[in-house]
Amino acid sequence: MLFYPGFYVYAVWDSWFYAREGADKTKTAIPFVIAGFLGEIAALLAPKIPYPTLTIGVLMIVPMFIGMYVFRDQ
Repeated sequence: MLFYPGFYVYAVWDSWFYAREGADKTKTAIPFVIAGFLGEIAALLAPKIPYPTLTIGVLMIVPMFIGMYVFRDQ
């Protein structure tokens, strides 16, 4: 289970990055790395979180959407 959040975030970043031309690889990856770490930590704490699937998904999706919005002009 610990493999999936990081892989999911990487797959979303990879598809978003290569859909754009000229995006900076190091800066655009920061929000996605944060989302991956939040997903990993939340997966470890899943038994203590109410509605773990929804909560972990939101914890990962929100930083990704923020990163896509902030770097939309690149």
